[in-house]
Amino acid sequence: MKKFILCILFLVSFAQANELKRSDNLELSYLLGTMRILFESKDFPYIRIIESSEEIMECGGTFESCPNSRLFIVSSMGDLGEAPLLYELPKSKGWKVSSNEIVNGERHLTLITTLEHANISMKSRSKWQSKTYKIRVSADYGMLYTVQ
Repeated sequence: MKKFILCILFLVSFAQANELKRSDNLELSYLLGTMRILFESKDFPYIRIIESSEEIMECGGTFESCPNSRLFIVSSMGDLGEAPLLYELPKSKGWKVSSNEIVNGERHLTLITTLEHANISMKSRSKWQSKTYKIRVSADYGMLYTVQ
């Protein structure tokens, strides 16, 4: 029994608990804490579209008071050692993917800015205009986009 207790004490002395270091990077904290994957391809080039809010807050009556959303597009061919390509579209109040199709070996995505927040007056909401982004992704040419 004494040997068993000594063995346990010996093993416990090797186990250590350390406190995790908290990151002070507030921007990264918001990006990762609020991120939402809007689209993820199943084939190559691999594409992931991520929306993330700049702040966690409510709107104050006007659409201008609502937090901005950032939209990131990550693209990769999946090769070993390859660094994924990262693109960011202009900030908006929200995003949605409205279409996704493959045409002649290229992926065509349509992204629309949205205003889905609550606490916005009808007058302010009527002044807001959505934008449409057409993204074309090709393994040969990279990524191109147009704004409508």
